[in-house]
Amino acid sequence: MFVREKSIPILFADGTSILISHSNLLDFKTEIKTLLISLNEWFKNNLLSLNLSKTQLVNFTTRNINQIEIAIDYNNTTIPTSSSTKFLGLTVDCTLSWRDHIDLITKKLSNICYLIRNIKPCLSIFTLKMIYHSLFHSFMSYGIIFWGNSPHSTMIFKMQKRAIRTMMGCGYGESCRKLFVELKILPLASKYIFSLLLFVVKNRNHFTSNSVIYDSNTRHRNDLHLPQATLTMYQKGVYYSGVKVFNSLPRALRDISSEPVSLRLP
Repeated sequence: MFVREKSIPILFADGTSILISHSNLLDFKTEIKTLLISLNEWFKNNLLSLNLSKTQLVNFTTRNINQIEIAIDYNNTTIPTSSSTKFLGLTVDCTLSWRDHIDLITKKLSNICYLIRNIKPCLSIFTLKMIYHSLFHSFMSYGIIFWGNSPHSTMIFKMQKRAIRTMMGCGYGESCRKLFVELKILPLASKYIFSLLLFVVKNRNHFTSNSVIYDSNTRHRNDLHLPQATLTMYQKGVYYSGVKVFNSLPRALRDISSEPVSLRLP
């Protein structure tokens, strides 16, 4: 958990988040209190207020490390420690397993599948596809680059196949492979890979080529540099996964991605 001395404030609309890491637990608690004082002072100077009743502390760790009890008191109020929190519509848990977020999405997608099943007899497949993209697809796609490779994402894929079968009037056990092709809809895994590739293409200035780091002229010289990492949590992250997926593309496609292109999706 405590990797390096660093704090990153993130402000968006009426919500404020601070990411803090420290190599010492006692100094870590002291830094949190110091930041709370500075943050509260900034709020007062900008005619805002810090709502301690809605403030939570999330201790991010790996699954193999036990949670550490961190009691933070500020203005006679104890800030509660939570195992998960909502951030910009994403439910982020302390081990980044995305289980809580996927459980929440699954319930919403189940309701949408029920809606599609009830209105199917009255609508054409064209209209059903519009409803699918506006409701089901929008929920499924939001933040997929973060949780798309979670082992719990199979629950979402099952929901997607249920929606596809319902739209096409197929039975529960029928294969969806041809149905996805016929409807021109990307399966969950393909949508995740596509979203990663778009992220890399749109943010190429944040990625480094091997040619910049190594002088040797090898066949991987023009690949994006894959940073060394032993932590599985980091390897499943957007940056690391994006590099791996992008480097697996054929050279011709990678060269095209370096030029501005317009994408038109069905």
